[in-house]
Amino acid sequence: MVGVMIRMKLSILRNGSSTRRLVGGAVGLALAVLTVLVSVFAPMDAVVSLLATVLGVWLVCWVAGPSGGSGGDESLRPEYFALEPVPLRTVMVGLLASSFVGVTVPVTAVASLSLFTLAIRFGPLAALAAVVAVPLTVIVIVLCSRVFTAMVGAAMRTRIGVEISAIQSAAVLAAGFSIFMIYQAVSQYTDVFALLWNEGVAAPYSTVALALPSGWGVFAVRAAGEGSPLLALGALLGLLVLALLLLTVWGVFVRRRVSSPTTGPARSGRGVTHLLQRFLPTGPMGAVITRELRTWGKDPRRALELRVALWTGVLVCAMGLLVGMTFMIPLAGLIMVAMAALMSLNVYALDGSALWQTLLSPGAERRDVRGRQITWLLVFVPVSVLVSVGGILFTGQDWAWPWVAAVLPALIGAGAGLSVLFAVMWPAPGPEPHRHGGSPLASGDPSGQFTVLFPLLLVCSAPPAALTALGVFTGNQNLVWAAIAFGVAEGLLLGWGLGRVAYRRLEKRGPELLNTLRWGWDATAGKSVEQVAEERSGSDSDAAPAGSEDEAEWALFTRLERNLDTLSGRAGTALTVLGLTFWLPLYQGAASLIGVLAGTESPSWHLPLHLPAPFQLPAALGMLLLGAVMVGAMLRILFRPLPEGVAVPGNGDGPETADPAPGGRGADTAT
Repeated sequence: MVGVMIRMKLSILRNGSSTRRLVGGAVGLALAVLTVLVSVFAPMDAVVSLLATVLGVWLVCWVAGPSGGSGGDESLRPEYFALEPVPLRTVMVGLLASSFVGVTVPVTAVASLSLFTLAIRFGPLAALAAVVAVPLTVIVIVLCSRVFTAMVGAAMRTRIGVEISAIQSAAVLAAGFSIFMIYQAVSQYTDVFALLWNEGVAAPYSTVALALPSGWGVFAVRAAGEGSPLLALGALLGLLVLALLLLTVWGVFVRRRVSSPTTGPARSGRGVTHLLQRFLPTGPMGAVITRELRTWGKDPRRALELRVALWTGVLVCAMGLLVGMTFMIPLAGLIMVAMAALMSLNVYALDGSALWQTLLSPGAERRDVRGRQITWLLVFVPVSVLVSVGGILFTGQDWAWPWVAAVLPALIGAGAGLSVLFAVMWPAPGPEPHRHGGSPLASGDPSGQFTVLFPLLLVCSAPPAALTALGVFTGNQNLVWAAIAFGVAEGLLLGWGLGRVAYRRLEKRGPELLNTLRWGWDATAGKSVEQVAEERSGSDSDAAPAGSEDEAEWALFTRLERNLDTLSGRAGTALTVLGLTFWLPLYQGAASLIGVLAGTESPSWHLPLHLPAPFQLPAALGMLLLGAVMVGAMLRILFRPLPEGVAVPGNGDGPETADPAPGGRGADTAT
């Protein structure tokens, strides 16, 4: 049975989309190689604390990633084997063995080889300890992730568990947004990178890193190398005992999921939703808004995503106050809106097959999409505006007024439009909501959509930001007001226009979306079951040629809709890579250009400022040009014109193949 489960996992990986595995595997492998290089080239006095810290980051990513995202890779769930006449111990071993099949564990194993390269520097006895420490470290990291994810899933049954899970995920995201602010705060006193590389991580942080399970292998190697074999043996035995303990705890959770009902109890409560219902209009639109408000409050998964977005903005403010750098606090509202859009891009999949009620009501698609957009505005926008305005007033950062006034409306409109568009176009199917009893975190994996939506939000906010910058730095107040008006107009256009694309898509492809939500993407072709059936039958009434009346009426949005519909796998990969990296040259160029014009003497981590003075300005402009070219390439993919007569896939004669998962999503999410 264990072999069967491993082959099932291999089959799922083999027949799924390879885009995510390729991109994620390449990035992970690069980070793993860097980890090994740290163990090889770091100074001897610093290498132990540095490597323990780096492996600690790997452990945190393993633990926090699945519990804050989709619940981890659960393409094989314990519930699937509840009715099989197989002993629980066999199911556990099979699930554990299948969890080692994929990209992430081999990449982590490469990173753990840094223990062996470190041991070579300490001597033969240390190398012997590393031979044992490497596999134990990988096993412990994987089991820590499994147990923590199961614990968070169990805690999600309570409101306090939802809050704790949201704060944990928001803390990781807020640290990512604030890393530049933290770096600037520390670099005021010393050269951070040089200090870390030469002297290592200072106590007590190094002690904490060594105390984590990921640091026990490092401790064992160092102890063996320094002539303390008993300490090394104790650390290795500790790893072994911890692995057995984690396996036992994980077995308890697996037994509960196999033996307990897969349906979960409904959450009760009223709160703000109950108060808002009194002011909502009666009729179909009011009913949709009321349903959405109640769902955002009661569904554990939606409640978690709502709180992650809100807590991220709050924690960014807290970190700014903690390090004494308050310039990020006025921008916390912008971060909150961006996170709200990211957290809302899979709402149709989270509702499962409940979409059939909308499809069976004539003309309900438009009201459903617009009602979701209005609810999104009611849930997220007031808090975001309050955080931005309150942050400016509290910190006295008056410079932020024009920036927030221009960018926030554009970002709100883009978030309201793109979130529903992604939910209709690229859902990440998961279990039905009433079958989240085993794990409320169980849902589709929309991480591929994250990688596309986030840069799109940055692109949407760039025009008003650039216009504001021009007005502020030239002292032209009229340009500042024009930037604010432009941001408001852009937000209205994006929110309304993208919502229109979404509900028109739902009207035309609603049954396909419902089939995708029920049965998942077809694992062999990366398309929905309905799409495959249509291709085989050669009947697709939606294969409207370019230049139709609708396209002439709304050429831009219709072209976007059609291009997204016909996005090939190669174009999806290119869009993902560009979306992940385009901001790097733009940021380097803009920050370096400001540094050159301001005559700064601190190059920080801006590459052009490390060049000789005559080359700094051309390098900064070159970075900006490179970023503009990358943005242009993304826009070219999204808004490219189609040749006359080219039809969308599904009509049986379309030359392009659809990849429904930009950035990668395939059979992993199939249920």
